[in-house]
Amino acid sequence: MSMRIPAPAAQLVEVRLANVLDRDRFGERWMTWPLAASPGGFWELDVDMLGLDDGTYEYEFIVDGDTSSPIADPFAREITRFGGYRGVLHVVDGEEAWPEFDWSDELPADVTLPANNRIVIYEMPLRWMDGDLSRQVGLGTFDKAIFEHLDRLAKSGINCIELLPVQDSPDTLNWGYGTRFFFAPDFDMGAPVDLKLFIKRCHQRGIRVILDVVMNHARDCPLARLAGQRYFITKNDGESGERGEDYGGTMFRYRDRVDGQHWARLFHFDMASFWIEEYHVDGFRIDEFKGINNWDFIQEFRDNAWETFSSVFPERPFIVIAEDSWSRTVAVRDDQANPGGRKVVDAIWNFSYRDELRRLLLNEMHTTYGQPARRERIAGMISGQRRWDDWSKRFDGGFGDLAQSIIYVTSHDVEKDGERRFMNHVLSSLLLYHGLGDGGFAQVREIAESLQRNSAPVPEMVRNLYRNALARVRSAYALLTTSVGVPMLLAGEEFADIHDTNHYDWQLKMSDPVDWNRREHTGHRQTAAAVSDLFWLRGGHPALQRNEVEFLHFHPTIDDNDGTRVFVYCRTAGKTPGSGGQVVVVANCGGQDFPVYEIPWPWVGGCVERGRAATDAAGWQRSAAGRVALALPAFAVRVFETF
Repeated sequence: MSMRIPAPAAQLVEVRLANVLDRDRFGERWMTWPLAASPGGFWELDVDMLGLDDGTYEYEFIVDGDTSSPIADPFAREITRFGGYRGVLHVVDGEEAWPEFDWSDELPADVTLPANNRIVIYEMPLRWMDGDLSRQVGLGTFDKAIFEHLDRLAKSGINCIELLPVQDSPDTLNWGYGTRFFFAPDFDMGAPVDLKLFIKRCHQRGIRVILDVVMNHARDCPLARLAGQRYFITKNDGESGERGEDYGGTMFRYRDRVDGQHWARLFHFDMASFWIEEYHVDGFRIDEFKGINNWDFIQEFRDNAWETFSSVFPERPFIVIAEDSWSRTVAVRDDQANPGGRKVVDAIWNFSYRDELRRLLLNEMHTTYGQPARRERIAGMISGQRRWDDWSKRFDGGFGDLAQSIIYVTSHDVEKDGERRFMNHVLSSLLLYHGLGDGGFAQVREIAESLQRNSAPVPEMVRNLYRNALARVRSAYALLTTSVGVPMLLAGEEFADIHDTNHYDWQLKMSDPVDWNRREHTGHRQTAAAVSDLFWLRGGHPALQRNEVEFLHFHPTIDDNDGTRVFVYCRTAGKTPGSGGQVVVVANCGGQDFPVYEIPWPWVGGCVERGRAATDAAGWQRSAAGRVALALPAFAVRVFETF
């Protein structure tokens, strides 16, 4: 093994290391060797030539004799923590040797990983998968996720996990969006072998794993001390004025070359290849795409990642997703506006979908004379062909393929009112609308705790609003899983969780030791079961893996601001409506309750309803040739699979 680090301004670089068994005597047993200067401002050392005894060592670098301020290896693949962070080195038979990991049974013969048009993405914030206590004492670990969550997720229809940042970060007790070591798993989550086992166990269950990577900035990264000008910008750099926020970190340099190279670009190209080759990840989600503001770099990153992945896993699916809060759909198309006229990434987050869906299910999608009609906005949202820009009050771009658009109801960005968990958002809005309180998080928490533990009487009207909110969560996922796009959800949304809104000290957990057979708690379980059925439908039905959608019915008054919000669409699978193998969605996104509602129904064969909660009305009967009558409660979305 050759240690190699950049330190272009240094006069002397040394490595000091010690066996981890000698921690109590580090001051006496440090072993120190000088590194040799090499071209390009790097320093190198062949570890295999040191004659080290077999064992596990931790190491750090001393620059220009400053022993009081050692620097960790920014390329360390494993780290340890004892009075500071250091890299880990394993020696066997006198040579560097990483612990072997057996990938041989990673994909059983009867398991294939789902293509991009089939995935249902589950945002997994490992730092709190064990509840809020994990934020306080670091209990969100890879092994707990394996043994306590994977089987449940696989049974619920999840077939793709997006790991929120698991590269080591000083932001351990929060979300992790400020990476420190880009080649090492977070020390508090587990060792490299633990993360590899997590990914292997996912693959064995047919679940892909996407890595959320933070390339806009770093926090406490050793590169800043070793070669800061090469890798990072300062507030005085011209590039700084073209970038977004640094989020308390230091932003990488992507525009200007230093010493003839784009060092930060090369660093992240190597990072992507490493995680593909070493950990078998199936894609990347790029955080803060807008803030990076360098489409040349991102396109290069995607190209390099795809090249590495295709050479290692030529038969597997792969994806690079950008979180572009400006939702510039041109990024996913071959377009002359892009570098080289080619797409920059494979998919982007569709922020517009989230906002439009929330407006629709809260009956807050208002239209004004001279602007596109409500039916146009609904059709644009469901089909993905037209993206609504609420600032300009017009359509702006669209998607040509469902795998380009990541659609969601709630993401991990839950800190703002309009982005809260959907159950919380709906219940807060209902409480305010009915004048039953301030709708703040404290009130929502109090109601949920009271219902959960039966600790205080809850007015019947509030109970009804709670049930109403649960029903709208189910309806949101009925629309999400049948729209043209790749559905994504934040952990906990599958059972209508309400925590994570400006407060990190409480959550409503399905595992709490309470009587979940009570009516309100049964509602959460029924919601989870219904949503799970919809996930299975989305991942398995061919019609939902294609782009075609046809609207069969809009209520005549749907465009009126006080009109009826009923519409019907079919995922046709490229066939005429009325054929078998299609999915039909009947949506009532308004407050009217219809014991009987008649709609066109050209299907003569049978059908089965999917994602139906036990409390939903089941009425359905043919009323005349080519029509059916069905019960359609307020804010209910019914999904039918035809044969």
